[in-house]
Amino acid sequence: MQRDTLYIAALLHDIGKFIERSKSYKGDDKFKHIRVGHPKYSAQLLDVLKKKSLYFQAFSDDLIDLVLFHHEPRSDWETIIQLADWLSSSEREEGDTQEKYYTVPLRPIFSRLFDQQINEYGYSLAPLSISSGFPDKNPTITIERYKKIVDSFLGELSEINNEIQLYFLLEKYLWCVPAQTTNYIPDISLFDHAKTTAAIALCLYDEYKEGHLTSESLKQMSKNSDNHFMLINGDVSGIQDFIFNIPSKGAAKTLKGHSVYISLLTDALTRYLTRQLNLKEANILYNGGGNFYILAPKVCEEKFVSLRKNISQQLLKFHGGAIYVALDYILLSPENFTEFNLQWEKVKEKVNAVKNKKWAEIGLQENYHAIFGPFGYGSKDNTHCQLCGIEQGEREIKYDPETEKNNCTFCASFMELTNDIKDADCLVIKEVKENNKETVTNYQDVFNAFGWEYSFTTRQKVNQEEKKNAYLLNDTEFIKDGFRGFRFGAYRLPYKYNDNERKNQQLTFEEISEKSTGDPKLALLKLDVDNLGSLFLRGLGKKSTISRVASLSRMLALYFEGYINHLIMEKNWQDYLYIVFSGGDDTFIVGAWDKVLDFTQEFYKKFHNFTCHHPQVTFSAGICIFRFNYPIIMSSQMTEEALENAKSRLEPGKAIPSKDKVSLFGEVFNWTEFDCIRSFKELLLKTMINNSSKDKGEFGRAFLYKIWKSTLGFRRILQDSLQGRVDNVRFWRLAYYLRDVAREDADRLIEEYRKIVINNILGKNIDEKVGNIMVVPAAVKWAQMETRKVRGKKE
Repeated sequence: MQRDTLYIAALLHDIGKFIERSKSYKGDDKFKHIRVGHPKYSAQLLDVLKKKSLYFQAFSDDLIDLVLFHHEPRSDWETIIQLADWLSSSEREEGDTQEKYYTVPLRPIFSRLFDQQINEYGYSLAPLSISSGFPDKNPTITIERYKKIVDSFLGELSEINNEIQLYFLLEKYLWCVPAQTTNYIPDISLFDHAKTTAAIALCLYDEYKEGHLTSESLKQMSKNSDNHFMLINGDVSGIQDFIFNIPSKGAAKTLKGHSVYISLLTDALTRYLTRQLNLKEANILYNGGGNFYILAPKVCEEKFVSLRKNISQQLLKFHGGAIYVALDYILLSPENFTEFNLQWEKVKEKVNAVKNKKWAEIGLQENYHAIFGPFGYGSKDNTHCQLCGIEQGEREIKYDPETEKNNCTFCASFMELTNDIKDADCLVIKEVKENNKETVTNYQDVFNAFGWEYSFTTRQKVNQEEKKNAYLLNDTEFIKDGFRGFRFGAYRLPYKYNDNERKNQQLTFEEISEKSTGDPKLALLKLDVDNLGSLFLRGLGKKSTISRVASLSRMLALYFEGYINHLIMEKNWQDYLYIVFSGGDDTFIVGAWDKVLDFTQEFYKKFHNFTCHHPQVTFSAGICIFRFNYPIIMSSQMTEEALENAKSRLEPGKAIPSKDKVSLFGEVFNWTEFDCIRSFKELLLKTMINNSSKDKGEFGRAFLYKIWKSTLGFRRILQDSLQGRVDNVRFWRLAYYLRDVAREDADRLIEEYRKIVINNILGKNIDEKVGNIMVVPAAVKWAQMETRKVRGKKE
């Protein structure tokens, strides 16, 4: 039995379910002897493809038999497909579905976290795109809709040339198709089931070929407690310092390059491991945000240890300890697949322990000087890199007039990477011969050391031969033009067209700040999902098998790596927001301050829609505002601290922080209060506009100053109120002033002010979610920034 044949059979073993639900294809009589329905349709499809598709013609008839008999196996190979199917699908919980099986929608994985039963949500049938992933309320699934999507899938399936294209095509069309619709809760997609089945089957195949599994042990697999699998986890550390430790002058030209380099490095290491361990795309359970998980057979254990050592040695040589990848694994038995989230957490804890003893895998004693120094020989002024510290004799040093710093060629190459990314819509990933250079001259040398080469470009520049290794960025229409697949990611940068040079030119942070409304400043935003570990460990519950864990990881990545691009383009923010990184479960953005605030509010609202408004699936955010030339390493640290403040804020009467907060202007608010800040700001601006034509000498920004002055000491007022002391004088003075200068809007303004301030102080607010009276100073600050006139600024 060919290994590749078994892998493809595992990927396609249940494809007949998808075909059959369209009710458009009559079953062939040659397969009528098979009792179970969908294997017949799977086999029939492969039978047709073997006649029409050059790719499928390369496989033997074993491919058809493997899918046809995986419910009634006659051989060990067919039994392996059956066992892989069982280990992947043991997540299926019994449920009562009243609808006909072909009208049942896929339920979102979020709808059932923490034992919730949010049953009204489901996914409509549509190919995957960056705008996908949002559930509908009670979607209608029809035979006609199944026929339309099946026909589209089959049209593209006949054009594939390799297994990678097949893998991405399955993701494109099966992400929204339930794996099971009868007698079970349909919350796992056919893609996630197919992917994990293929990964498990490949591991079982390798174990069987090495003699670690026999015909007899395959029959006893449900009771098998022997370890036959490895769950590998890799986690990059040192990311924050590596990305942001750059000069502020010209920071926009290198910041994104540093960030994308980390992403590509993670990808290169994942590919290096899967290639060396002879694994497939399906074995990569997750890869994003500097973190990856791989399922491998136990026979790879010894080789993995050797590969891990080589990875550490190479990274130490290239980065001098600044970047470290903690790598470890745990062994799994078949019975561990019923609570896979526990294994996910177990290997993560093991990797976290590795971080506390960095470089131990290569030997601290024999590599003492390489790890701890001293480094270099002592150099004269201006003969070392002012970013990484390397000296002229070790690497070529050049002066960069834009940053006014001396950079080595390696650090300078990140500027080239940033420039390549800014308007790219295609990523070419080539497999190359592994080099073993002692020194590195550019970022590409690092990837080459692990046997890969990465190039960002535009699809117009990719020739027919390069398309075989090219992935479209944020576009799933890859088959028709012969591309290898697709990748989601926030790559695009703000740019303008340079008429003189006839090319796109990236905007500087100064130019982005000038695009702000009013005050020309930048805002830095850092956000990430709250209690992510708990979502996997406790949220998925007892039935958290491998396909459910993979599904949750993939859907979170779809939002942070895919949908973010759609939102920014839809709102026309692409020239205002510089996405430093967005992947996995977090995002970091630098941008025009007002657009960053707009983005934060909209991104949070959309996230709640994406996650079925689940009360325990939230994220927190930290926002800080600076001048464009403020040191980026300091501003990024302050933004990180703002995020931590938002997550650690302890509300009165609660024992632990509830998170789900946003830090703005040095204060922490819940998201209802954040909306309230914007609403009150809009009311202040409306009042200014309505009274701007009147003969009111105090109006304009003086009006905002008066409001701001009334908020001085709010923190003391709130503290006094807790002791029963309330100062109403300040409020009534403000009310008298407002009625004097803004009669038409005074009552509404006073009422909003009263609702936010007085009612909260007196404990009369019916909306308990608005409990921080600092929303008023924040709203005034927002309005002041938005209305500030700056001499010389282009409007």
